[in-house]
Amino acid sequence: MKTTEEPIEIESLIKLNEYGPDDLFVCCASFEDRCVSSTSRVGADFRTRFAVIFLIEEPLYKKQVETNLFRLQSELGKRATEGIFVIRCQRDDPIEGIAQLRNIWRQCKPRDSDEPFITIDISGFTKIYLFELLHYLVVELNLGVPRLLHTTQTYLPTKLTRGVQQITTIHNFFGSISYEKQTILILLLGFEPDRSLAVWKHFNPTRTIALITNPPRYGNLDYLKYARENNSYLLSQPSIEVRDVPPDSPYAVKSVLEAIHNDTRGLFNMVISPFGTKPQVVGVFFFCLEHPKVQAVYSFPVKYTKSYLQRKPGHTLLLPLAPVMRS
Repeated sequence: MKTTEEPIEIESLIKLNEYGPDDLFVCCASFEDRCVSSTSRVGADFRTRFAVIFLIEEPLYKKQVETNLFRLQSELGKRATEGIFVIRCQRDDPIEGIAQLRNIWRQCKPRDSDEPFITIDISGFTKIYLFELLHYLVVELNLGVPRLLHTTQTYLPTKLTRGVQQITTIHNFFGSISYEKQTILILLLGFEPDRSLAVWKHFNPTRTIALITNPPRYGNLDYLKYARENNSYLLSQPSIEVRDVPPDSPYAVKSVLEAIHNDTRGLFNMVISPFGTKPQVVGVFFFCLEHPKVQAVYSFPVKYTKSYLQRKPGHTLLLPLAPVMRS
């Protein structure tokens, strides 16, 4: 697969394997309409041996989730030559969800682990599920970085989630914390101020760097305005340093984090909490992979707001990656 430096907008999704069907297509049925966007763009000749659909249960939006599951099954049923697996899992238990994937892996694994043809649509996954899924494929199975697709969405000035029910260290990203060092907290901000603020208060860090998406996608200044307004309390604190981070280039995000890491020179315990875009989460994953002493932290929301249902799918992007990267 050719390495790209910038996100590429795709109109028609082609297969990776020029000699036959791809090995695996992985996606997630969520209550957001964008979770079906990539499958609606598959080309006429796209084929995959297997498809795996995660369904992260959300009782408040069960109807929307089930509708999107049906749409994904219907479209992938035309493309998956050997079968579709559906993994039903809980929002707050990604370990169990990945355990289900592990149980079926022998049935749907690539024919050649040295040259797998795997595509993941990250659009419908929660951020913590992305961490665990990528860890399983890239680290545990050592399959390298799969092709990653992401469908953007329109943004409104409202919050995406409300409240915080739990703050947790992400499994496999516990880091190495020294009690002799102070903490620097890196927050990637988006439209979930309750969650990022709760993490900030929990750690009470010596230094905090807030990364905010700028420039926004397609020059949409409303994104930047809404993000700043949503996080106005946190950003108004005198101890908060604000830096820019790109929206859709994981390796550019990784470079921003590398610069911060080099500046601190190991003087702090570094803790990262991602609440920005999902491509940014992928960049955090890559950074943590190379810096195992860094701790990644997540906070679960009490609920998702209906704002999600009002946001329309945008462009589907092929994310720029270095596919040869392995653990």
